[in-house]
Amino acid sequence: MTSLSEINRANRPEFVFVGDHPAIDFVNTLVISHGQWTDHFRIWPDVIDWLSLAGLPADPALQIPKSRSAEAVKNVLELRRAWKAELDTLVSGGTVSDDFVNRLNHLLAKDAFYESLQRTGKIGFHFDRSTSQLSREKLALAILARQIAHFLAEANIRYVRRCANTTSCVLYFYDTTKNHRRQWCSTSGCGNRHKVAQYRKRQVNSNVSGGI
Repeated sequence: MTSLSEINRANRPEFVFVGDHPAIDFVNTLVISHGQWTDHFRIWPDVIDWLSLAGLPADPALQIPKSRSAEAVKNVLELRRAWKAELDTLVSGGTVSDDFVNRLNHLLAKDAFYESLQRTGKIGFHFDRSTSQLSREKLALAILARQIAHFLAEANIRYVRRCANTTSCVLYFYDTTKNHRRQWCSTSGCGNRHKVAQYRKRQVNSNVSGGI
């Protein structure tokens, strides 16, 4: 018998990965579709699925009882809401707030793991990190906080963008193009719609001019 969770996941909208970094794609789990807000994180399995598809650890310890699902999702959405507010500030030319930095550090401080030096072949070495001691939503929040923290530490904040289609798109991206002139969440989506709209506008103007 198909479970309610499986039915909900089958009916879930497709995740959007256009941000060029998991920290940005995390915010892009809240989108506008056909004029309506659509949240991709409705149930806890959605969060686990997203982490896996984003290339982040899909640890079995992320599983939680159904009775905790709603509260766990709420905690993740609160972090997303706070991070989205910071992205809005960055896009507008502002800076990340100290309160948000403290929030990330609070989540990171809860995690516990160790690194060990391991051999790679006869002469090579690599670091191997132990599994986290956290579980459930605390583990998910630590994973997400670490992605956001790495992004803030390593990215050039000046290239954080929101799609130029501000009338019907709320997606963000990190502009990694060579000339840093990317405007659209995707060329096949908003970029293509813009080209079509511009073409139609030129056609209308041409017809008007021709009729004079």
